[in-house]
Amino acid sequence: MRALRFHGPGDLRLEEVPRPEPGPGDVLVQIEVALTDGTDLKAFRRGHPVLLGQLPSPFGHEFCGVDVATGKRVVAANSAATDARDGPLELLNGAYAEYLLVPGRIASVNLLPVPAGLPPEVAAMVEPLACCLRGAERAEVEQGDRVAILGAGPIGLMLAACVADAGGTAEVVGGRTERRELVPVFGGVTGDGEAADVVIEAAGTDEAWQRALELVRPGGTVLYFGGRESGAELRVDAHRLHYEELTLRGAFHHAPRHVRAALAFLASGAYPWERLVTHRVGLEGVAALLADPPADYLKAAVVP
Repeated sequence: MRALRFHGPGDLRLEEVPRPEPGPGDVLVQIEVALTDGTDLKAFRRGHPVLLGQLPSPFGHEFCGVDVATGKRVVAANSAATDARDGPLELLNGAYAEYLLVPGRIASVNLLPVPAGLPPEVAAMVEPLACCLRGAERAEVEQGDRVAILGAGPIGLMLAACVADAGGTAEVVGGRTERRELVPVFGGVTGDGEAADVVIEAAGTDEAWQRALELVRPGGTVLYFGGRESGAELRVDAHRLHYEELTLRGAFHHAPRHVRAALAFLASGAYPWERLVTHRVGLEGVAALLADPPADYLKAAVVP
């Protein structure tokens, strides 16, 4: 079968590899569509300290496909974790391929049937949306909270929908014009984020991490959602942290309850999730897309 494999930063190759053979409890999925995301973009450019294993590594982790054994359309999260803090994560990669083997440890808790009528490219968003739901949970967003979100990409827009669903007002800060135009569609407003009750960093840049600390009100919470490279540092005003009693938290990954909630959220039709998919490519087009994303790019549907 054909599969993309990551050999190092900027080096993504389409190769012929053996089709995996399922063992007891494993599920072999024929990929219908995989989705690109910001994590894959960062990993393509610089590698990843958690997501990727020994090189060359399978690549891609958002997908919808058909269970070869049953013929049913399914999605799966990329781990079996109940809590990302429990220990090292065993993450599933390899969605940029014709087939993907979902190990039994993941299939038993996080392989779910796709609701009838839900388009595969929308169903494939279950993993990132699950992460966003956990992010809103970690930020302890409550009814009436003003929540500034730094970043207007797919994750920022998903977070806006999650904040709105939790009863908060999502105020998206920054982003290109074409992305800011989507903010109201996903339940948010645009603004400067000054003195927000909660600030969620969703850009994964040094500038955004620092800006989040500057925006939060005294007594507020900063949630760091966008991952940084190993060794990156955050400069904290110790006076503010102590005397204004700020709360700083990180959010990474998801648990099975978030995965199920995310699939239900997608199936609800509450938001036009399909608008987050702006491009469509084959396996042979992924490397070029990640190397030089178009200005209007949000997510791409990758069709083997």
